[in-house]
Order: sequence, then structure tokens, then C-alpha cells
Amino acid sequence: MSEKNPYFPHLFSPIQVGSKTIKNRIEAAPAMFAFMHYIDGTAFNYHLPTPPRAYKMLELKAAGGAGSVALGELSPNHEYDKRFPFEPYIDYTSRTDEVFEITKKTAEMIKSYGALPIGELLSCGEIKTNIGDGINPKGPSEKDLPDGITHVDAFTKEEILDLYQDYVTACKWFRDAGWEGVMIHCGHGWLPAQFLSPAFNKRTDEYGGSFENRARFTVDLLKTVREAMGDDFLIEIRVSSDEHIPNGMVLEDAVKYCKLCEPYIDMIHVSCGHYLSSSRSWEFTTAYAPHGANIENAAVIKQNVHVPVTVVGGINSPEMAEEAIAAGKVDMVSMGRQFFADPAFPNKAASGHADEIRRCLRCGRCYPGPAGEHETEKWTVKFPPLDSCTINPDGVWPASFHEVLPEDMPKPQGSRKVLIVGGGCGGMQAALTAVERGHQVILCEKSDALGGLINFTDHTDHKIDIRNFKDLLVRDVNKSGAEVRLNCEVTPEMIKEIAPDAVILAVGSDDLILPIKGIENAITAMDVYRNDFAGLGKSTIVLGGGLVGCEAAADYIDHGIETTIVEMKECLMPETTGLYRTAVHDFIDHHNGKYEVNAKVVEVGKDYVIAEQNGNMITLKADSVVNAMGRRAHNADDLKAAVDVPVWTIGDCVRARQIGDSVREGWLAAMEII
Repeated sequence: MSEKNPYFPHLFSPIQVGSKTIKNRIEAAPAMFAFMHYIDGTAFNYHLPTPPRAYKMLELKAAGGAGSVALGELSPNHEYDKRFPFEPYIDYTSRTDEVFEITKKTAEMIKSYGALPIGELLSCGEIKTNIGDGINPKGPSEKDLPDGITHVDAFTKEEILDLYQDYVTACKWFRDAGWEGVMIHCGHGWLPAQFLSPAFNKRTDEYGGSFENRARFTVDLLKTVREAMGDDFLIEIRVSSDEHIPNGMVLEDAVKYCKLCEPYIDMIHVSCGHYLSSSRSWEFTTAYAPHGANIENAAVIKQNVHVPVTVVGGINSPEMAEEAIAAGKVDMVSMGRQFFADPAFPNKAASGHADEIRRCLRCGRCYPGPAGEHETEKWTVKFPPLDSCTINPDGVWPASFHEVLPEDMPKPQGSRKVLIVGGGCGGMQAALTAVERGHQVILCEKSDALGGLINFTDHTDHKIDIRNFKDLLVRDVNKSGAEVRLNCEVTPEMIKEIAPDAVILAVGSDDLILPIKGIENAITAMDVYRNDFAGLGKSTIVLGGGLVGCEAAADYIDHGIETTIVEMKECLMPETTGLYRTAVHDFIDHHNGKYEVNAKVVEVGKDYVIAEQNGNMITLKADSVVNAMGRRAHNADDLKAAVDVPVWTIGDCVRARQIGDSVREGWLAAMEII
């Protein structure tokens, strides 16, 4: 019998799931689309991966120590479920084509690391995107969708039975390619959940009406798959424990549903939410939702079934995972975006290096979700671009900015003396990467602490994950071997004295002070944080309704301060889309925050703001005024002029942006020093 892990004994104990033994209690959840493993090219406004990149992404999860690794979102029927024009047809009857060979190779690779490979099958039903192929989506009931374009056809009974066989055919394809089982997606508003929902299902036959009838689609599907595949093929289902939408399924329904499914499955994967309301329903949690959002619901389901239960949703720490398993609330934990932030999460936790885990920020950079869910949106927005992880610049995210895999980048030809100016997140990441590549690093920071702009997170619980990341960078830099000089403002003369072989400028940004009458009466947003919100009074006006202003306003509201935002454009956070924008907006709305849009500030006093709104002048009164109009790149021309060696300018001193831009540019600059 193997010894218990000394750090997280429950998390790293094996578990029997059906006929399979999984080496630990960590599942790498299905993330992104399976078809991305087989194609490359450009579609919408993001880059699709080549097969080697997608393969590498899965390999990092398996090598990082996951007990099982799931391949995401493969359709059992391409006619019903083709959601994107670039989605290829997969022939589930073939065992000789390239797709099958890649899939087989992927399973072999996952197993080589001792992990269990699991496929995911997903039928989208009436949520099939209208891609202009002339094929209507199919759902439980006939209807016209609110877009005024799409008509949904109802599945006939014969088509339902045929679809069951499509699932069986896909399962056999996975099995023959060496995969040990499948996760059948029954949550998030996909087809099985549509049949279960009285809001979607208006049928009057044996698949509609009573709860048992509405559950029949799923139950008969699972029974058909089990009978065809036998007991040695693992069947996991993903369910929404609460859809968190009006008239949606609630926990009591989920318990009944799971009990009906239980005879035919090996594990229940508990999530929540609905695809049509990704942020609000917590299908994807953000920094404005609790960590471990589904653990308590999963515990209720576990009390009512006899198969193992795993839970997903905002879990980014081994401590939380260990506690949930030790308390008997769940049997496993499943993580999606956390494996992009740090695929070595399991190995680091198991070896006693949990403090080195880069813990997911839940920022939505890797998967921003739909453009937005706010009812007042009146502008045209596209699906936000997918991007690489904010805090893992060398990870192989499918839509990563990297033109080549990190290991294919040129190796240093020698150890260089590298001067890094600025100890914010970009400068610290550059220092870590440069040291890892064998360079001698001098990191200079003009203040008395590393962290730069993101030191403001010490003053807000909404940013606890960013604070943890900042603290991790500081710890890692201090033990990296880099020479750190605090209270050190670099001058051109100092650069000449140090005589570096390469220089990275990461000097950040300054407060944006626009030429507005009386603007000096406003407190800057950063000063508010530095002063722990002192001086705001009982009410405040925030100048600027971009992401900076709205996040600041959310913090003031959280401190009980009556807050009004003034934004000159027609909406809040116009530069931001997706899950995170919705979360911030909803927080403001639900906590009585106020805002004036289309309002151009013309005068600022210590306790008032005058703005021009739609041709009229309005006056707003409050105890204080905060300038949160953004940041302006800090000018580093004098330092550039003093450098006669290769120099890189990164992060906010290029232009004010986000943490992920600074981190990846710091990483890339260090990688280019050879």
C-alpha cells in the first residue's frame, strides 16, 4: 500500500471509478474544442492552433500530474451540432484516417504519464450557431429563436433513437483509439439539459411533461451507451447543479436527475450555470464569484448517490480541494482554466511546493465568453479574441500568441548581464525567465518594494488572486538568484556604469491627468488604494467608466461608499467584453451603484462634478471625486538614448494595458536575449 502524501493526503490518494483506478483526485476538465486538435487557420478574430500545439497543451496537463485528462467538446453528430464554419467532419466509422491517428496518439501520450484519458461528447441542440449552412438546429420543441433568424426543428422520436446510436458510435471510436471513457455533457443548457428544462421542452409525448419524462432523453441515452459499451468503459456525466437562470433547474431537480442517471454511470461531474448566461449563471466564475462555487451543491448530490462525485468551478488551490475531499463533500476536483494558469499544479502540490503554483485569476483572458450579457448594450461587439493566459506566458494555450512552441525558441549562446528597470509584474517575469535561461540579472526598482502598480491589490479582496500572483512573483524573484536593488531609480549614468549586455525597460505608467478645469481636486484611483480608502467620505464620484474606473467603483461600493460613475462614452467598460465585463457591471448594478454615460466632464470640484450629457449640463454632488480615467505610458526616452546594447520596452511603458500584456512581453523579451 502506497504511503499517504504528506502535504495533501486526500487529494493525492487513488480512487476507484467504475472499473478504473485514477491515481489521484484531480481531473483536468475538458476545455476548448476538440476539433481544434485537428485543424489550423484563422476564423472569427482569433488564431486556431496547429495539432502539435493542441497536443502539447494536453501533454502539459498529463505531465503536470493530473489523474485524468478530458478532451473537450466533441460532437456525436455533425449535422445537428456543427456550430462553427471551420469545424471539420469527423468520421467515427474510420480507424485509418489522420484524425483517428492523432486521437490515438493523444491517448497513448496521456497514459504514458499515468493519467486516464477521457473524451467529452456534447450535443448543443437548439444552441447551434446559425452558420448559414441551411441546416436548422434541432431541440426538444419547434420554435423560432429570439434572433429573428433561426428556426428550431423538434427532434422526432426516430431521430432521438438515431442520436443515441451516434453517441454509441462515437464512444466506440474513442475506445478503439485507446480512450478509457467519455464524459457526456448533460449540463450548461446543452441538449440533455434542454430536454430536462420545462422552459425548453414543450413536448407532449414520452419525452415531455413530467420530470421523469423530461429526464427520459438522458436516462435512455445513458442506458443505451452503457449496454453497448459494457462495464469496462467509464461513463461520466457533467450536470448543472443549479442553472442560475429564471425558471431554470435548481439543486432539488439536479438531485432527482442524478439519481435517475446513476444506474448507468460511473461518476457525476458537478458544475452549474447555463451557456446562454455564462457569467451570470457562473458557468464560468470570475473574481466576483466565490472560489469553489459548486462544492456545497456537489456535497448535497453526493449525499444522495452512490457513485463518485467530482466538482468544478473556481477551484485554484490545493488547500480548498483537500478540504472538500477530506470533509466528504466530494470525491474529486475538476479544474479547467487552472490547468492553463499552471499545468504543473498537481506535481507542485504533491511535492510540497504549493506556494509556487500560479493560481488562476479567473480573469477571462483565456476564454472571455460571449461579448456581453448586459441589457443596455447598444453597440456592435464581436466575440472577444481568445488569448494566452494572463499569468502563464510560456503555456501552450490553443489560441496562444506564440508563433512557435516555447521549446523551439533559440537557446542563449552565453550568459549575458541583463539590466531590468522596473519591478512590476512584467519586470519580475522578465527577471525570472532571464535567470532560468542562465543570464546574470540586475533588477532595479525605484520604490521600496517589488510589485509595481499591482501592489494596490493589497487593499482589495476582489483582487485576492492577483495579489497572490504578485506575492508569488516577489517570492520567486527573491529566491531566483537575481540581484534586486530597491529604492534604486535608474539613470543614464547608472546604465553606463553597470554596462549590461541587454536592457529591459519595464518602467510602467503614470496617472492620466486630462486638462479638465479643477481636475487637481480629484484624488487619483491609485492614491485611494494607497490610503486605504480614506478621504472618500460617505459618497464619491468616479471619473471614468472604463475597466479601471468600474473596478475601483466596485471596491468603493464594497466599502459601503455611495458611488456614481461618469463616463463620456455610451456604455461602461467599452474597451472590455465578455464574462468579466458582465461580472463587474452586474456587481455595480446589484449593489446600487449609479452611473451617467454619454457624460463629458467639464469641471471638477472637491465635492462636485459638472458634465455635459446629451447637450445638457448636469451637476453631481458627493463628498469626494476620484480620477480613474486611466493610465499613460511612462516616458523612458532618456534611458533608451543611453543604451547602446539591445533594449526591449515592455508593459505599460509601451502603452497602458493589462497584466497579461506585461507578463508575456517580459517573458518574450527575456527569451529573445541570446
